[in-house]
Amino acid sequence: MTSPDVTRPSLNGAHPGLPEPVGNAAEPEPLSGNQPEAAPVRSPEPSSVDPLLPVARPNRAPLIALTALAALFAATTGLLTALYTSAAGERDEHVVSRAQRELALTGVAEQQEQVDQALADHRSRESALSGEHDLLTRCAEAAEAYFDLPPEQSPESSRLFRVMYDVCPLI
Repeated sequence: MTSPDVTRPSLNGAHPGLPEPVGNAAEPEPLSGNQPEAAPVRSPEPSSVDPLLPVARPNRAPLIALTALAALFAATTGLLTALYTSAAGERDEHVVSRAQRELALTGVAEQQEQVDQALADHRSRESALSGEHDLLTRCAEAAEAYFDLPPEQSPESSRLFRVMYDVCPLI
């Protein structure tokens, strides 16, 4: 009978620290009802593992997936940064262009105000000259008609003289 804590060396060349396979034909176990139950087989402790046995490598799939995801995020960030920089440059160009157009429009608006003022001045001068022209025309016509009349006194000559006297001194 063996104690449950002690492992037996195997005769078939298995490693002494590992449990013996079940169904070993070299040592049959007796079948009696009074025997205590066999203790469950325990796995070897990490410090007692043989360095010659192959060590199980950890699964690298999550590391590869995370690396690929990080590379995708980095590429996306680079692309978005390039697009943002390009859009910001275009926006700056539009701002400069708009400022130049507004400056040109301000100049045009000032010129328009000057032209409108000049036009108003010319219109007022035109109306003054038109009134003066009318006076000169009436004076010239009255003088011409007065001097075309015969030298004697007539009601027509009196009227023409009165027009010349009223209109011509204003000139």
